[in-house]
Amino acid sequence: MNRFQNPGALSPRLLRLLELLLRSGDPVKVDVLASALGASRRTVFRELENADSALGGFEAVLTSVPGRGIAFSGSDEARQNLMEALADYRPQPASKKERLLRLLVELIANSGKVQKLYYYSSSLDVSESTVSNDLDELETWLGGRGLSITRKSGLGVQCDGAEEALRAALVSRFMLDGDSGGKSYTSAFGFPGEDIETGVREILRRKSALIDWMTPESFCLISLYLMTMVVRVQNGNFVSNGQVPAGDFRNALAGELAGETENEFSITLPETERQALSGWIQACRSKQESPLEPGPVDQQDLIQHLVMRMIDRFDPPVAVILKTNEQLTRLLSRHLESALPRLKGGIELPNPLEAELIKHYPEVYEKTRRAAKVLEEQLGIPVPSYEISFIQIHFLAALTVLGERNVRRRSLRAGIVCVSGIGMSYMLAYQLRKRFKGELEVEVSPYDEKDSWAGADFLISTIPLTETDKPIVRIRTIMEEEDYQKIQEAIDTFAFTEGEAEVPKQSVFLEKRLDDLIRIFMQSRRLLDNFAVVPIEAGCSFEELAGFAAARFSPENPEAVRRALMAREALDSQVVAGLGIVLLHTRGAENTVFAVIVPKGGVFTGDYLKNIKSCVLMLLPEKAPEEMTELMGRISGALIDMPAFLEAVREGDRETIQVILESEISEVLSRCGGKLYYKQGRNHGNTHTQEREHYPQPAHG
Repeated sequence: MNRFQNPGALSPRLLRLLELLLRSGDPVKVDVLASALGASRRTVFRELENADSALGGFEAVLTSVPGRGIAFSGSDEARQNLMEALADYRPQPASKKERLLRLLVELIANSGKVQKLYYYSSSLDVSESTVSNDLDELETWLGGRGLSITRKSGLGVQCDGAEEALRAALVSRFMLDGDSGGKSYTSAFGFPGEDIETGVREILRRKSALIDWMTPESFCLISLYLMTMVVRVQNGNFVSNGQVPAGDFRNALAGELAGETENEFSITLPETERQALSGWIQACRSKQESPLEPGPVDQQDLIQHLVMRMIDRFDPPVAVILKTNEQLTRLLSRHLESALPRLKGGIELPNPLEAELIKHYPEVYEKTRRAAKVLEEQLGIPVPSYEISFIQIHFLAALTVLGERNVRRRSLRAGIVCVSGIGMSYMLAYQLRKRFKGELEVEVSPYDEKDSWAGADFLISTIPLTETDKPIVRIRTIMEEEDYQKIQEAIDTFAFTEGEAEVPKQSVFLEKRLDDLIRIFMQSRRLLDNFAVVPIEAGCSFEELAGFAAARFSPENPEAVRRALMAREALDSQVVAGLGIVLLHTRGAENTVFAVIVPKGGVFTGDYLKNIKSCVLMLLPEKAPEEMTELMGRISGALIDMPAFLEAVREGDRETIQVILESEISEVLSRCGGKLYYKQGRNHGNTHTQEREHYPQPAHG
């Protein structure tokens, strides 16, 4: 077997660089290598200078590919020989982060046993004082996870704690600081062993159909836990307890994975290990589109209660409207199904978008942090920032439906190109700044100064332009509503991209979108046909109101709709005293329905509904198109954004209600038509926002 000609040239950093380059079939940029080492570009180049002397015996070299990075140059045989030779060299930590992770691996491997500082300093190839300083840092981190480090004078140190906490700490540290992209989990740390990692990956590959509901970071989490579980059990360390609900599908999955693990590694897992594995599976986040079975009834009730309290705490003035957002309540409930086990079990699942979410949406993050206090009060433990940012994503989506301007990923820049005169250009710029305030920065870009076009995301022009690759929106000199709509579509297309978005060809989606549009238009037509303002006895109870609404507007399945309305009322009161209305909404009806039920005499007189002036009813089919859900969200949002609409609802003014209803339907349909050429799947923009801003905001109780 080939050996390194100059082993003395093999520093820990060079060994790591060689591993990264060997595992990549393509050139790797120097910045990527530097980031992996936690070092500078200069350090990377200095290490690479020693590569040729080390690789001489393998008939291989490292080459620089202009514009692409550093690449391994040699035959497949040379690559294989080099990887085998690297296996004989256990790389030492190349950064402090890696050193702390390696030290934690050693501490947990020796948990309950006293080891001298020399043992750890020798293993890490650092001084005992460095190990002592590292222990100070780890001691604080471990203390927050139910673990402790005990130092015994003259003898050494030991790590103590429950087996469950030891495993959680180890997996958390690998999730937070491990590099699962550029290298395997085992290569630099000797944990948990190549055979264990390979076996676990094979088990998960065989069971991929059962775990494809997991998000990528959750798949990484369960992979690491299985590796940790195997190595700990092989060393005689078992968890002492675990509690899982009987019959839950995650419990069944845990049983299958446990059985596969026993066969693969010839070990026996007691029931407590299966229960603990089920708990970790429960802690895994699911993809939004994954159809998962709900948990036990008592858990569902608790989660729904927490969701409603969190929405109330998030933003009290709009809470009543946010509660009508079916997607928010559904996805937030699903998130809590995994978040609660994570928080209770001390399981950390980093959010890769955490920094971006906090930076770009600080106000929404602060509101979400306020909502997360509900969980802290329920569990008695703090909610970390990465969990808050996961929850923030769901609130951002809900606020987008309400037309919030501050939830966009970024504000766009557009250049106006017009040859009708400088005065006309500035007039257009003024109109657009007013119409798209907060969404679009507009600058005049003269036709004969094409350098001024460079900073724009797209161009708005009254004339044909052929001298640029920038996206172009053609408009009239005297703008009409159609021109504004074109610009809104451009904003919706590019606002969530890092640069110019490539628009799919029309033929790819046209046929399906036409079918979607036909269905949406038909349901919109039915919504208008079903709209009504109907009277009811003023002294009725809430249950009588719900029964009347279900029978009148869902005759196909009135009892199911009535039960659904009552279930929502049991969860959270549907009486909005501050607005003077009752807000009934649920899924399960045959058709989309918007209706207003008014008490005879102008005000309800029953004990529960006393002084309420009207009831707003919104029903959706179980599988309503996304656009119809969006429409209902816009209509409910108008109750807050448009005081004239709220007043018309309270007074039962059918004519005014219908005008505004038709306006909202028209807006959604026009935007649907604009999506024929591309898929968006999000609701952005709201051409009625300017109109709504003319009204004073209503007071809320």
